[in-house]
Parts: sequence; structure tokens; C-alpha cells
Amino acid sequence: MLEINPRSAVDYLKRIGMFPEDAQPTARSLGGGISNQVIMVAWDDGCLVVKQPREKLNVEMDWPADLRRIHIEADALRTYRRLLEESDLDWASAPEVHHEDLEEHIIAMECIPSEKTDMWKTELLGGYVDLKVAERLGTLLGKVQFLASKDPDVRSKFSFKEHFDELRIDPYHRTAAGKNPDIAKIILKEANRVYSEEMTIVHGDYSPKSVLVNRSGLGAQLWLFDMEVAHWGDPSFDTGFMLNHLFIKSIHMPELREEFIEAAMRFWEAYDRCVDWDIEAETVSELGCLMLARVDGKSPIEYLNSDEEVRSLKRISKRSLKEGLKSLQEFAAIARSEGNQ
Repeated sequence: MLEINPRSAVDYLKRIGMFPEDAQPTARSLGGGISNQVIMVAWDDGCLVVKQPREKLNVEMDWPADLRRIHIEADALRTYRRLLEESDLDWASAPEVHHEDLEEHIIAMECIPSEKTDMWKTELLGGYVDLKVAERLGTLLGKVQFLASKDPDVRSKFSFKEHFDELRIDPYHRTAAGKNPDIAKIILKEANRVYSEEMTIVHGDYSPKSVLVNRSGLGAQLWLFDMEVAHWGDPSFDTGFMLNHLFIKSIHMPELREEFIEAAMRFWEAYDRCVDWDIEAETVSELGCLMLARVDGKSPIEYLNSDEEVRSLKRISKRSLKEGLKSLQEFAAIARSEGNQ
């Protein structure tokens, strides 16, 4: 199989006629995290992002993954783009897919405007906690999930979810359970619940690293990507996933703890206003599991500075799971108390 890198991406796009013959394209790697190769190819009046999945994720533990997930992502990008248009959210979008290769497992999509654009994760770790972005991400998720829940075509398209087990349940829940026998039963019960539920489309990686914030116009324009874990399932996985990242940062950056907790609350309240179901208890349960998984799972948080941060996160997640918390306010109270120890 062709392996994408800056040079091969240019040759590949040229071979399939994705830019003019007389163009002089340049290419650079955008990273792609632990699971993908992502290359930007630009020329005078055009730009594409080429993405190809890794067959084995780039982590210390053994973590193979099915290459066909890139085609799930292509379908998800098209679906989210449509649902966002139907939601009339003029400040949110997903990149348009211009090419999909079923043999080489490659997609080429539009470039997101680069001027005044940052990953939301970068802004947060830089100390800028924009509450409006948090609210908008709650609204975005709620509107898309609510619309999708009424759409049988979306349900049919994303009914396959073995990749959710492969990329989330096994490396997160089961791995964390194996390292924490005192709460293993609780984690595995939650894993079975979140895998079995079938309510709406689930992004599967709804986090600050999957959102680009463009500030070139009025307000923040949000671009959503990284959808290779999309499936029909439990909406509380997405809400718990985003909240987990905000609460982890509240421990990592104690000087901004209250800002991160407020962002978490704004996100949740905006989401809750857009749906007709109540998943707060399920979200808090999933949040507790995911927090522990980002310490003891196959993909630990890379920016933690100390063993004490790790211990704080483990105390918060274990307390929430053992006490069976049902509300986000209760979880926030534990985060405050344990984080201050």
C-alpha cells in the first residue's frame, strides 16, 4: 500500500489529477497524532489535506486498528457537514471531502482557513479559555445529535461500530479496568452500557484537539474534524469525552481551574438545551471512566507535568465512580476538592 508523506502526497494528487499540470505544489506534514498521517498540499490557488490512517497506532502499547476507519471518517465528514447546514449554525462546519480512495485508504479534503486559526486545545493550553467556544461546542453537538436521532439514513450508515470497541472501549475502558481491579467491575459495566446504547450519531473524538477555531471574522468560526470513530451509539460518550478534557486541564492548570470548570458547565448547559433526552447521569459515569483511561489506558495524556497530577486525576475518577455520582455539579465539587490537595 502507498504510504503517504509530503513527497508521495504530491505525486499521488498529481497522478489522480487533483491540481493543474502547471502547478508547483508544496507539501508539509500536519502531524496526525497517534493514528494518522496528515499532509497539506498547497499551490497558487488551491489547497488539499491528504489523510491516511496508521495500521498500528503510534503508542507504547500494542494498538492495531482497521484501516477502513478512514472511510467511516469520510462518511462522517459528509454527514456532519450536511447536519450542520440543516442546523443553521453559520459559525460551524466540517471540511468537504474531495476525493476518497478505497484501495489505498486515503482521503483528500478541503483546507481549513489557516489565517488566525488555532486548534482549541492549543488555545486552552496557552491559557485562553473562551467560554463562548465552549457554549458553541455544546450547541453544535446537541443540535447535530438531535437531528441525527430522527434520521434513519444516518442510523443505517453508521450502524457498524466494531471500530469503536477497537479504538475506544478496549484501549480506554478495558485497559484501565485491568490496571484498577478495585473498580474494574464498575468500569466494565459502564463499557458494556456505552457500547450497547443506540440513540444517535457519535463523533467518538469530540475533544479540543478535534476543533479548529478561526478568528478572522466576527466571532469564532468552528471547524470539526477527526471523525474516524464515528458510529451510531450513546451520546454520553461525546459529552463525557469533551468534559473529560476540560476537567483534566482544570487539574493541569490550577490557576485557571474555575475557568475550565465554568467552560465545562457552559458546554453541558448548551448541549442540554438542544436535546430532548436526559443523559447527565450517564455523562458523569462515562466521564469518570474516561478520566481514569487517560491515565491508565493506552493513550495517556501527554502534557501532564507531575505524578501528583496523575494521582489527582485518579482520585477524582475513582471517587466519582465509587460514589456513583449523577450530576456534573457533584463531579465539579470533587474536582475542586481533590485538585486542591
